[in-house]
Amino acid sequence: MQVETIQTRATVSSTLEDFFALVRTADESTLLLDFDGTLAPFRIDPLQVRPWAGVPELLAEIHKLGTTRIVIISGRPAAEVASQLGLSSLEIWGLHGVERRFPDGRVELDQLLPQEHDTLAGARKAIRSAAFGQRIRVEDKWNAVAVHWRGQSPQTSEALLKVALSLLQPFGTAPTMHLLQFDGGVELRAGRNKGDAVRLLLNEMHIDAPVAYLGDDTTDEDAFRALTGRGLTVLVRSRWRPTSAALWLRPPTQLRGFLSSWVNALRG
Repeated sequence: MQVETIQTRATVSSTLEDFFALVRTADESTLLLDFDGTLAPFRIDPLQVRPWAGVPELLAEIHKLGTTRIVIISGRPAAEVASQLGLSSLEIWGLHGVERRFPDGRVELDQLLPQEHDTLAGARKAIRSAAFGQRIRVEDKWNAVAVHWRGQSPQTSEALLKVALSLLQPFGTAPTMHLLQFDGGVELRAGRNKGDAVRLLLNEMHIDAPVAYLGDDTTDEDAFRALTGRGLTVLVRSRWRPTSAALWLRPPTQLRGFLSSWVNALRG
């Protein structure tokens, strides 16, 4: 499997060969994965998103072999990811880590402050009252409001970004609110980010257990930074962009190769 090395750090997980050698001999390991853009191609209609061919089967095999804990960390609600991935037995952290869905279906939800709910309500009203027409999709999440324009031309996308930012920036000044751009949209969010989720998960792992995080979007950068010096960080994307990740894989072929290598490492 060929990958692009985009950072050369003298850490034990800086190469796949060293990393999978650790997975092969470890009593436990952890595989952390984003969903949209990483395990599945983007679609204008998010309900039409399905994983890359072969990916669910490889994840199921890793899970069946027993020593690797698989956790999906997504901006979507956890139940939505479980349905579209088709693997209900996996642990899923939804809403960038605010929502934690355990393999048995039990859900824990990080609580927001009353003022955070009020701020989000004001932001939703501002977005809903703007004259965007049919060019955007507004997604109301428990801890966020997101404006999507995937599929629009570059010129239209740039114009929509400016308008959305002008509407949301007044609400993003509070210390606990975060205004973030992502591929095809912008989001005002309260609560945890993916880096927070990774740090919470690291606290549950043995300090020597090999761990990797695979993601594609700018929202995955928090997770990459949280794992720097502790595990393997991999950008999964057809085109390279500046990133804190140590490696770059192009989906779906190199992604499947990575997951196959994990399976082979577990089989010894």
